[in-house]
This record gives sequence, C-alpha cells and structure tokens, in this order.
Amino acid sequence: MTAARLEAPILGAKLYPATGTGRPLPRPRLDSSREVLDGNYPVVVVAAPAGYGKSTLMARWHVQLVERGVSCAWLSLDEDDDDQARFMRYLVAALQKADSRIGQTVVGHLSGDFTAGAKPLLEALAGDLETVQRRIVLFLDDLQFVQEPDVLEIVDWLVNYAPRTVQYVIGSREEPRLRLSGLRVRRQLFELDIRQMQFDIDEASQFYRSRLGRHLPPPDLQQLLTKTEGWPAALELVALALAGADDQAKFIAQFAGTDSSVVDYLGEAVLSCLDERTRSFVFRISTFDRFSAPLAQALGSTDDAEELLRALRARNLFLIPLDRSGTWVRFHHLVGEFFRERFRSTAPAQARDCLVRGAHWVRANGYVEEAINCVVRAQDWEQATQWVAECVEELVFRHGYHQTILRWMNALPEEWVDRYPVIRIQYAFALSFYPRRQEYEAQVHRLQRLLQTLEAQPQADTRQIDELRCAVELQAAMSVALRDEGKRGGELAAAWLARWPDAPLQRKGVMGNVLAFGHKTTGEIAQGLDVIGETRRWLEQGEGYYALAWTAYVEAVLHLKRGSYLEARRACMEGLELIDRKLHGHPAHRSLLHTLLAGIAYEFDEIGPAVDHIERAMSSIDDYGPADAVIVAYLTRARLQRLRHDEGSALAILREGQELGERRGLRRVSVTLAAEECNGLARAGRHDEARVVATRFGFNELPSQNRASDLAADKAFRAASRYLLQQSPKLVAQALGGAIEYCQERNLAHRWVELLLLRALAHRQDGEWASALTDLRKALTIAAPRQYLRLFLDEAGDLRPMIDRLDVERLRGSEAAPLARRLQQLMSKQPDGQNVAERPAAAPVLDELTKREVAILKRLESGLSNKEIAEAIFISEGTLKWHLHNVYGKLDVKNRSGAMIRARGLGIL
Repeated sequence: MTAARLEAPILGAKLYPATGTGRPLPRPRLDSSREVLDGNYPVVVVAAPAGYGKSTLMARWHVQLVERGVSCAWLSLDEDDDDQARFMRYLVAALQKADSRIGQTVVGHLSGDFTAGAKPLLEALAGDLETVQRRIVLFLDDLQFVQEPDVLEIVDWLVNYAPRTVQYVIGSREEPRLRLSGLRVRRQLFELDIRQMQFDIDEASQFYRSRLGRHLPPPDLQQLLTKTEGWPAALELVALALAGADDQAKFIAQFAGTDSSVVDYLGEAVLSCLDERTRSFVFRISTFDRFSAPLAQALGSTDDAEELLRALRARNLFLIPLDRSGTWVRFHHLVGEFFRERFRSTAPAQARDCLVRGAHWVRANGYVEEAINCVVRAQDWEQATQWVAECVEELVFRHGYHQTILRWMNALPEEWVDRYPVIRIQYAFALSFYPRRQEYEAQVHRLQRLLQTLEAQPQADTRQIDELRCAVELQAAMSVALRDEGKRGGELAAAWLARWPDAPLQRKGVMGNVLAFGHKTTGEIAQGLDVIGETRRWLEQGEGYYALAWTAYVEAVLHLKRGSYLEARRACMEGLELIDRKLHGHPAHRSLLHTLLAGIAYEFDEIGPAVDHIERAMSSIDDYGPADAVIVAYLTRARLQRLRHDEGSALAILREGQELGERRGLRRVSVTLAAEECNGLARAGRHDEARVVATRFGFNELPSQNRASDLAADKAFRAASRYLLQQSPKLVAQALGGAIEYCQERNLAHRWVELLLLRALAHRQDGEWASALTDLRKALTIAAPRQYLRLFLDEAGDLRPMIDRLDVERLRGSEAAPLARRLQQLMSKQPDGQNVAERPAAAPVLDELTKREVAILKRLESGLSNKEIAEAIFISEGTLKWHLHNVYGKLDVKNRSGAMIRARGLGIL
C-alpha cells in the first residue's frame, strides 16, 4: 500500500486570538490589569469554567500589549495537541510569530523522530530564548485540553524554568496541573479565578444596555444575576433569548424559577428562535471544532453556507473568528458542545454522516491527522483504519506523533486494526526505541497471535502471512538486542537475514545493525565490521538515514571494543555529519556519539574536549542511551571527577549509574560500573570495601578458567585482581595469563594493555621486577600507535616506580619510546606517591567555565534548589552536583555563596 504523504501543516487558526464574542463588553477592572500588561508577574493564570470570558479577556490583553509594542505569541490548544511532538511544533510556530529567530535551532528536528522526547529540544529552545533581550508574551489558551504528562511537563518547564524574557498567560477551565507553588512563594504568579471573572451588578447592567438597547429593571437584573451567578455565557444566552421573546418579563420569571440546566434551558430557548433550515445548519457545523464556509458547504443540505455563516455572525450566535479575515470560525466551546450533543441525541445517523463528509474534505485539503480524528469520532472504522494504514509510517517516523498514534490505537477496535497489520507493525517498530516496554511487548504479542490466526486459515493470503512473519521475527530480534542481549540478538538477526534475503533494504539495515552488535558482544570484531560495511550499503541505497545513524554508533562501539579509538572517533564524526545532514541534527542520537567521543577524548588525555562532549551528551543518555553509551557516560564522568581530587563524587556517580542500570534492566551497566567502583576503592587502599562491592555483583573471585568467558569473569579479571594484588600477587599474575592471551587472540588492544599493566603490578608486588618491566614494555608497544595515555596516567601512583626504572634506550626505534619518555616526564613532576591523575596544574578542565556551567551559575542566582536546577536543565541531581563541583573548583570556592560572589567579581554574572 502506498503511504500517504503527511506534511502536517500548521493550522494558522490556532495561532490567532479568539475573541469570544463579536461585541465584547469592556471590563475595565480586568482589561487594564497592570499586573499583566506591565509584566510584573512572569506567569499569569486565568482559571474558570467555560463561558466566563477567559479567551475574550486574554485577547483584549493581547491587543493592548501589541499596541504598546510588546511582541506577543498566541496558541489555542485542543485535544489533538495532547502529543508532545505536535505541541512542540505549534509552540515553536507560535513563538516564531513573535520573533522569527526563536526555534531556528530546533525547527528542523520537529518533523523528525521524537525518540528522546522534548527535553533536548527544550534545551535548544532555551538557548534561543536567552538570546532574545526584549519581552515576549506567550498566550496559551484552553490548557485544560492537555492531559498527557509528557506535554504538561513541557508547559511546566516553560513556566518554571524558561528564561524570564518570556511572560506566560495561561487560560484553562480548571486549575492547571502545573507546579505553581514555587511561583506563588516567589511572587511570580498572578491568578484570576471564577470569583474575579463573574459579572457584578454594574457589568451586568451595562451588558444588557449594550445588547438590548435599554436597561433591564433592577429586580429582573438581580433575578438573572442570582440565577446565573454572574456567569457571562449564561447572561449572553439570556440576551439572545430575550431578543426573540414575545414577553421578556415572563421569560425572565420562568427562567429564574426553573430547575433545569441553565445552558439546556437557554440553549433550547435560542434554538426555538431559529428556523428549521438554520437550525439544521447550526447542528451540522457544530460537529467540528473549527469550520469555514467551504467545509460547511461540503457537509451537504445547503448550497449557500457562506451566506448562512454571515447571518449567524450578524445574530451574534457565539461564533468566534479564528483568523484575521474570519475565514475560519468556531462556536464558543460551551454553546458548541450543547449544539453538538443535541445533534447526536436527536439525529445520530446524520451527525455521523456530517463527520465523515467533513473528514473527506479536511483530508483533501491536506489535514490528514484531523481527518482521521473525525472518522474515529464517527466510528467509521473501515475508513479510519485505511487512512491510518496509509499514513502511519509517515506519521511515526517523520513527525514522531506517537501519542496521536497511541490514541488512535486505543480507539480503533482490535479486529479492525488486524485487517491492516502495517499499522501494528510500524507502531511496534517505533515503540521499540522508546522506554515503553510494556506497550511494545503488547503490540508484538498481538502480532504473533495474528500471525498464528492467519496461518491456521486454509485460504490464507501467503503474501500477507510472509509480510507479517517477516515483521514479527524482526521485532523479536530487535527486542532482544534492545534488552542488551547481544549474542542472542545477533543469532536471531543472522537467521532473519538468511530467511528474508529480499526484504526491504531499510529492514535489512536494521537487522544488520543487530547482527553487528551481536558480533561486538561475542568479541568477533572483524566479522562485525564486515557486517557494518554491508549494512551501510543497504541503508544508503534505501535512504534509511535513521537506521544509518545507528550504524555509525554500532561501528564506533565495535572499534572501541577492539581498542581502535582513532577509528572509533572517525566513525563518530561521520555519524554526526550524517545526523546534521539528513536527520536535522537529531539531538538524542547526537548524544550517543558525543558520549563515545567523550570517552575517546579522555583516553587521549584531551580533558577539555572530554568535558565538552559529555556535557552535550548527558541530557538524553539516561532515558535513551543503550548500555554501551550509558557505561561510557558514567565512567567518563567519574574519571573526570578523580581529576578534580573528588573521589567521593566519582563513587557517587558510579553508584547512580548502577541504580540506573538496575532500573532499566541493563545488568551490564550495573556490573561494569560496580567494577569501576571496585577499582577506585582498591586504588585508594580500601580493599575490604572493594571486596564487598565485588561480592555483591558476583566478581569477587578470580575465575578458575583463564578466559574472560562471561560478564562476571571479565570484571573479575579486571577488578578482583586489583584488590588481590596486595595479598596474592602471584595468584593474580598467573590468573591473568589466560585472559591476556584471549585479548591477544581477539586483538582487543585496550583491554590487552589494561590487563598487562595489572599483571605488571602483580609481578612488581611479588618482587618479579624483570617480568613487571617486560609486561610494561609490551603494554607501551601496543598502546603507542593507538595513542592510549590515561590507561597509564590513571595508574601513575603504582606505575611510577616501574616507569622510573624503564630503560627507554631499549625501546629506541619503536613507537613506544616517545610514549615512555612522555610518561616519565609527566610522572617525574609529581611528589612520591601522588597519582598523576591528581595533578591540578595539568588538568585543563580547571581553566575555564563551560557554557553549561555559566548557565548553572545563573540558575544559582535565581535561588532555585538543586532539584529545581536539575529539572530546569534536564539532568539528574547527581549530574548537577558533578557540575557544581566543577564550578566550585574552577572558581576556587567551596559553596554556592562563594561561587556567586566570585562569579560577580569576575563579571561572569
């Protein structure tokens, strides 16, 4: 089936202030609120039920601010905006109405994948807002339509943490589900509720004078005000009913005495004043949240829709213009809901027919998403599933509207979705990259059941069965790989590629990545790189750029495992270039490659670049990163802390990463970071604590066989060896022999050097200096062409005696000689026993504040707590503490207040 092109155009009507009524009554006590117009409060909330004039009041503020020269943006929300990708698109579109520079760095991302959610985009958006020096007022109307936590999180971030160049004015029928208490405490919130929005006696009197051309008798006015409780919409309906009533006094008396619903009673009164043709027209157009004359014409039953709409406007029947020309309009929500419900209850078949007719017109005019919403409301499941099937791939992979798809999937009957397996296939594929494991597994299970059902049918379509089986098997392999079960994932991927040689190139490319990752897990690096070459050809030919970005990541991870850090850096840089060129800079995927680049830079002792890369990476890694990226991120951060003399923070970072691994079910993350913790404790002489950590994770004893055959054995060779050096150096030296041979056979250079250095330390501890120096020379020979440095520097406290004894002349002519001389030079500058990793003078990370650190200093100035600052910049509290330690070290202070004083003195703030 050919996929429909879903451009998802911006509805301009949503970016225009809706004025509520054609003749709004001036309300001086509200219209000229200095608290709002002068910008005294960064956040303004107008919360009251429908019909209290929120939109009208906000629109009047908008007009007055524009007249003052203040840049304003407007966004009217609806149920379809309960999706973070769509919301972000409209948010940026609204802000660009106020200043075209806002969102330039994120606008390209909004039509791409939304895997890591809105956080990276909000960070970029915050950067744009910080460059705007003049005041902007953003109006968000009808926030009650937003219920999805992911979208509310965006709004919550805006009102609490976005740069204060933007003032937010929010209208909602209910108390917004936002954290407003802190704003109240800091006197940054101005609130209006139902009490301020009700008409008082003077306003009601002026209103009826305006509508009826005369004052109502005071007793009648008081009766109406008492009955309606000052509800503006009800008073407006009364005015419409009075205009058509033969006996106004009788109408008021009857209305004041009835117990029926105010809106129902008044709505019926208004409808009774309309002729049958106009009433039918009103019912039909009320089925849509917004409509125009051409849409109304498409609904049938009339050929003069434009004339009828003009007549309704003239009668002031609660029609609200949604653009400057009045082409698009809507009913006031309250009245529209009344008309719509009456139509459904009195003529359900006609109401459904209107929705379907309108849906075809909407779709023909390019609004595919809105068209599907219409047929879903009409419960036209055949049309709905057909249209979803045509656009699901475009909707998921181009626009990232996953909440929209989820809403449709929840609404569509399972048996209808099963008629178009492509819907579930594409949806499951999208979910596989997100932290929604239960939803993903549920979709895969349903696909498996559907496949079994089809296979059992004697007249089944074999082509459909094959397509479904191909998809199910692909999902199974991906699911295993994403759980970090690389070996099993690789086996399934290899079987899939053999079974489906003629599958679409993009799918083959996805399975190629899984297979290559499987080879990485088993240490078969050459085979993995061969697969990467073939995978790249498939994906380039099939223009599968998203999967190709994963290819760059997997290739880099393969090179890192082999120890080819220079090749890994090349793969990362090529991946970043691809992401910028083809994926609009996809921030979440960029973070993966920046993480690997941080680890590479650290090994090369390029500390400044390492810090820069890790800062670019950390906003997405915790939620989005696969195991290898998470491991590198937390290892690098911890190791950078050790350069700052802060072993406590380094251990805290490692423990935070272990908890993350357990939370996400990534055991390799927890075990690897525990091994690093064990190493750090052992280096510090805390051997008993190191053993406790190793015991908890099962690598406390050296393996009996001399191979790193599994995760625990690998960590035992690299961690347990360290705390056993003091008491059993000979045992350690013997045990490491097999593991070293294994690395040599597989050409795993980085691990090979690491284990050689450990064995050298064991030999030295055992008094076998000749053997120790032999291992050291071998390690230098392997490391030199690969530019390893920190492997040696991080062990400087223990390696220095051997480095001092090293006869560099014996290395003359080899690449190892310059490396040995450099290490001797660096280590000779340190007092005896001091680790070169602790050398403050040689740590360029201590020179200048990064952009992120300056941003954190500015947040400190605002008085936010650590938790609030972490939320504001989308990092954990642990990561924030890491940044704060960096800031304190660079400024040579010990706490917040000292940092603020020092930063002001230096002109940073």
